[in-house]
Amino acid sequence: MNEYLRYLPEATLGIGGTIVLLVGAVRDEKNVRDFLRWLSLVVLALCGGALAFLSAHSELGLDATGWTRWSPITFAFSVAFLAISGWTLFAAAVPEKDAGEWYSLLIFATLGMMVLARSNNLPAIFLGIEILALSLYILIAFRYEVAGSIRGAAMYLILAGFASAFIAFGLALVYASFGTLKIDEIEKSLWAVTTLPPLAYIGFGLFLSGVAFKLALVPFHMWAPDVYESAPSPVSGIIASASKGAVLAALISLSFLVRPYEEIFYLLALTSMIGGNLLGLMERRVKRILAYSSIGHVGYVVMAYLGASRPPVTGSSWLPIVDAPAAIFFYVVTYSIAVLGAFGVLHLLDHTNEITLRDLRGLAKKKPAMAWAMLVFIVSLAGIPPSLGFFGKFYLFAVTVNAGYLTLALLGLLGSAIGIYYYLRIVVHLFMMPTEGVTASVKSSTLQEVVFVATALLVVALGLYPSLVFSLLR
Repeated sequence: MNEYLRYLPEATLGIGGTIVLLVGAVRDEKNVRDFLRWLSLVVLALCGGALAFLSAHSELGLDATGWTRWSPITFAFSVAFLAISGWTLFAAAVPEKDAGEWYSLLIFATLGMMVLARSNNLPAIFLGIEILALSLYILIAFRYEVAGSIRGAAMYLILAGFASAFIAFGLALVYASFGTLKIDEIEKSLWAVTTLPPLAYIGFGLFLSGVAFKLALVPFHMWAPDVYESAPSPVSGIIASASKGAVLAALISLSFLVRPYEEIFYLLALTSMIGGNLLGLMERRVKRILAYSSIGHVGYVVMAYLGASRPPVTGSSWLPIVDAPAAIFFYVVTYSIAVLGAFGVLHLLDHTNEITLRDLRGLAKKKPAMAWAMLVFIVSLAGIPPSLGFFGKFYLFAVTVNAGYLTLALLGLLGSAIGIYYYLRIVVHLFMMPTEGVTASVKSSTLQEVVFVATALLVVALGLYPSLVFSLLR
């Protein structure tokens, strides 16, 4: 019986998502669509209860086959992904049709995130990536009647298929080299040798290439702007936040790979921090700006993985010694809240094909609460003190500097400074530009506005008390 209880959170999401899909197929009426939203929330709540049960019975967390693990960091990430999915249920408008498919796919995407967060071997990581990706393929194309939606989904499907093939072939080579795909056994084998066997080096190289695509790291980033713009804004927010956060959570247990691939991690972090922010400078379409921004933000996190590979070598009274996994979790949470809020506000303008900076003009007059909420989200994304995003970046840079990567940290600060320019362009168009000739309209419900204002207040509150985020790790 205990063997099945270990998978209770995942089973709850899988069964619940199937029920939502079947109920939605029976009748497509407004009251049924509203009911499906609340039914989906119940499924997420039951999954949260299952996580609480496992937290109280931590001896069930790791099974003999090594597929799942349980620790404070996996629990914290799992709770964060549930919260993000629950937030999306209310931030996105109820679909006018196919609500069963919409809500079930959100639940299945959450299932993929949960598998990634709790994975304890390489096949589990691959399984989580594929469950998440299959859900996102359809969610990206959900507005198939909107120009470009199918094109964006097809682009992601084809390119992600290549990335998945790289991961699968890489894992085959790793298995051929080590005879196992259990992460702890591979780690023990690596610490016993000075260099990776050739097959393992190629295999993990292919694996990391596929993962770099999923994270949209430079130079594997070319899909991100088109996909972000093609997808509904809530889906773009999930891709930027929870989707990447789940992959980053899975990589924490693979931090031992930084040692043989240190130069690769260094280049991925550097090119993403600088390249992502430079690419956003001349862009005028807001969702593409946030796409380029997300590339830079993931680069900051990869920088912290380098820090996780070494014990702290420096420290001072003003630069705290921060545990690298805790800093990564803190940043994923803080960035997710801000970017979800930003895409949520853009969702109010989502009936237009392209949301340009010009479309933001007049939002402060039409919906002042939404404009001020957007300001809070943008300030946090920019990392301007004393915002929540500032503390997230501070902890990542502290991990990096303490591990001896001072030059990389300084270059990361340069990339962050570059990014402030395009964030300020959004603020200028929100509040300071003339509104004559702006035809974009804003469509929102009272519930959506309450959700966005509450999210902005949460960003402010956590900026004042950032320790509340770390409390999830205790």
